[in-house]
Amino acid sequence: MKNACIFYYNLNPEVIHQKDGVYYFKINEERYYLFPCYRSREELNSIYKISSELINKNIYVHQIVLNKDNNIITIIDNIMYVLLKIYIKENEFINVDNISYLTNNTLIKKEKDILIQKDWASLWEVKNDYLEYQISQFGVKYKSVAASFSYYIGIAENAISYARNTLIENKDRINLSIAHRRITSTNTNLDLYNPLEFIIDYRVRDIAEYVKSCFFDNKKELLEIIIKFFNNVRPNNFEARMFYARLLYPTYYFDIFENIVDEEIEESELDKIVSMSHEYELFLKSVFIYLSNNYYMPEITWLIKS
Repeated sequence: MKNACIFYYNLNPEVIHQKDGVYYFKINEERYYLFPCYRSREELNSIYKISSELINKNIYVHQIVLNKDNNIITIIDNIMYVLLKIYIKENEFINVDNISYLTNNTLIKKEKDILIQKDWASLWEVKNDYLEYQISQFGVKYKSVAASFSYYIGIAENAISYARNTLIENKDRINLSIAHRRITSTNTNLDLYNPLEFIIDYRVRDIAEYVKSCFFDNKKELLEIIIKFFNNVRPNNFEARMFYARLLYPTYYFDIFENIVDEEIEESELDKIVSMSHEYELFLKSVFIYLSNNYYMPEITWLIKS
């Protein structure tokens, strides 16, 4: 890998470290990470343009370093890599302030871009169809999954209806900003400011995924996190309702389900999630009460009245 750094980037690190397929090194106190990349070339071109604009505005996302041929991608041993230069303390865990800052300072005005993934209802419907096919194929093998799947697919259908009705009834301005494919409570600044993880979506996507992850990692004071974000970002009514729709959608369950089917983790990993289903319902109810004091929030009757 050292020879590749010299040849493609004219960089000669003394020591190169590797973890989970990612290589990293320092040169004169400047930090670099060489990431395997699975984004399309069209996506990468948009990411490069957006991240360059952000850096020019003093928003220090990781900088994509072009190789000697002025290409974003470098192929090394038949694997596509992108080199990033790091400006921030990459090992600090993210928090609501980090998320608020990036959300507030990366508003995207364009309405068409390959990175935009704002049609949640349609995307979730496709996901549900795929998962239902998976359970029809593997349900017999995974008894615990088969026993809990109907409950979570039902919650997902509620989320889809809530998001779709919100879009139909919306009269507010739709704000888009930089978001991520998935944000969790264990992410660090290395993840948050990594442009290879960027998408464009509603301003509430990341905070909703962060809060869900925090809940199942047993982090406390989640309502305070939500209130702080809403005070920092000031979402409109449309965004508040979409935030709630995303809290409803059980990515926390489906992500583990897919990993089980792919035989990456044991089925027992799902037990904690399922055992906390009632507690999460109570959490959703408390969030609804907070939001409904400030926004027009249609009820999900079975959840609120339970």
